[in-house]
Amino acid sequence: MVDETIRRCHRRQEVGREGCLVNSEVILAMADERFERRLTEESAAVRQEIAALRSEMATRAETQAIRDDVNAIRQTMATHQDVNDLRQEMSSGFIRLERELSNTRVDMIKWSFMFWTGQCLAILGFLFVFLRNQ
Repeated sequence: MVDETIRRCHRRQEVGREGCLVNSEVILAMADERFERRLTEESAAVRQEIAALRSEMATRAETQAIRDDVNAIRQTMATHQDVNDLRQEMSSGFIRLERELSNTRVDMIKWSFMFWTGQCLAILGFLFVFLRNQ
């Protein structure tokens, strides 16, 4: 629109210098107005872009914090090797426990056999003494 007004001013020969000056002032005012509007639009776009970058930076910081937390958890978690070692230790412990239980069972059977044998001998001795005296 500004270019069109300038062309009109140059085409018209009948308008004097003052007319062109007045038109120049109008053109400058319009150009100034257009520049301010464009500047406002661009500054709003820049502000939006800065806000988007800030939110993205916050998201990146949160993501990094989550990554750090996950790495800390991974370091404290047991690895497959640790789990396999634990399984082997538990397996050997259970085998040792089964042996001790079986040895204890054998000892219990041995002592109970000795106890019952002793009881039977004691009863036979009492019967032998009792029947012999009668």
